[in-house]
Amino acid sequence: MKRMFIVCLACIMLLACVPTPEEEFVVNKGDSTAEDKINAKPKPAEDAVGLLPDTHTAENSVQASENESEAPLQAQRFPDRWDEEATKIDEHVTISVHANVIQKEDGLYPVYRTKDAPLTDAEVQALAAKLLDKPKEAYTSEMTKEDYKKQLQDYLDMVAEQQAWVDAGRPDWGDRDETVFTPEQIEAETNRYMELIKNAPDTLETRPVSDYSGLHFNTATVYTLESGEKAYVAFYKWGFQVYKGCAYYGHIYQEAMYRLDKDEGEANAKFWHDVTMEREAAEAILNTELERLSLTEYRVSRAEKACLLERSVNDRMKYKSSGWMFTLIRNPAGYPVSDLPWEPSQYLKYGNDDSFVANEPVLEEHIVIFIDENGLQSFSFYNRREVTGLPNANVELLPFEEVQRIAKNTLAMCMPHDIIGERSVNAEVYKALLTTYTLRVKDSDEYYEMPCWALFFDGLWGDREFLLRARESYFEQHDVLLLNAVDGSIIHPDYGY
Repeated sequence: MKRMFIVCLACIMLLACVPTPEEEFVVNKGDSTAEDKINAKPKPAEDAVGLLPDTHTAENSVQASENESEAPLQAQRFPDRWDEEATKIDEHVTISVHANVIQKEDGLYPVYRTKDAPLTDAEVQALAAKLLDKPKEAYTSEMTKEDYKKQLQDYLDMVAEQQAWVDAGRPDWGDRDETVFTPEQIEAETNRYMELIKNAPDTLETRPVSDYSGLHFNTATVYTLESGEKAYVAFYKWGFQVYKGCAYYGHIYQEAMYRLDKDEGEANAKFWHDVTMEREAAEAILNTELERLSLTEYRVSRAEKACLLERSVNDRMKYKSSGWMFTLIRNPAGYPVSDLPWEPSQYLKYGNDDSFVANEPVLEEHIVIFIDENGLQSFSFYNRREVTGLPNANVELLPFEEVQRIAKNTLAMCMPHDIIGERSVNAEVYKALLTTYTLRVKDSDEYYEMPCWALFFDGLWGDREFLLRARESYFEQHDVLLLNAVDGSIIHPDYGY
């Protein structure tokens, strides 16, 4: 609901965009520019031949060019700073740049190819054993036949309500979803519930256990550990979750969401407890745990103050502890990573009917870990992938001048000028990060893990002192423009390329 409100507000603001850009910016370019570069051979350094022995012949020169590991690759380096004084967009809005440019030290930008690699029973059993103490009893936290029957009835009631709305000529439906299920979808969902009802237990029973060998796909299990502590463990197609101290399931409540709830008078805000733990202390524990779990390829992409809550079967919540939530992404190439925003920018228009192609959302592989004063309390692993190849050891990136031009052109086109009124506003780009993102391989179920520019800029609200403070915080809204570093197209935060 909140996200829909934000999107609607952003759409209203963007109607006021009036400047004529140098050219229409492109979302999801789709012209194979990126793919052609990804699958091209990396350029060797200009002096590579001169570094080879005198016995080097034309024949082994060809062999060397076919095996880039035998010759140094051409490093791609960009300025350490990007500074531009204010450019006037209209009588009230200017755009300026005073940004550090964060890039790889070696100047090499490989592209890995990955594919989905769901966790197996054996892997989650091994992970649970590393994350939790030895268990002594457990019960499978499945729903009973009666629970599923109630859910099926709720679904059929919703379908009937939608049909009545259609029969009435589709009058205004307020904030409710106007999606109408097809007969095929209704039949498939009904059959799914009937299968769940058939296989569900009449009641839930506790059983003695001595390890996690009973943990398997499509189950959620509550363990009582030898210490007496409860632990909730879930393993489904989308991933694997562990919540310590929870007899049902956990909910990580970020400070940013708490602030929204507090402003809007939501009841959830009453569960918030201020976080006193310093990020450095939490991150030290995190790094130790990643080493122990053999997950050192992952890097922090977001860090937020948060509280761990326990949710019960009737959706009531109870406070457990406060600390830090870390979101980590796989980063085999060692790209620099920085805290990215918890919401996409409200000031960017992601294409129109002609230029925007909404592919299926790219489900980003990531790990979410919650840490408090007592250590790791929650671990979630989503959409795991495995590396299947290295299509390019150093893909050719756009010249920085082209990145600058595209970025300024995009920002100039998207500022909501009319609602600013008589204020003078300077939107400032303050960080340029050359990092990594996931690109879906066309006509394939695989992905490229490849370079992109994340350009952080100030939104239009608040005085300069407020904006400077927000840049250093871990919970304020940050506005970020994401650009494909290979072809310059805008990256949609929900749909990828």
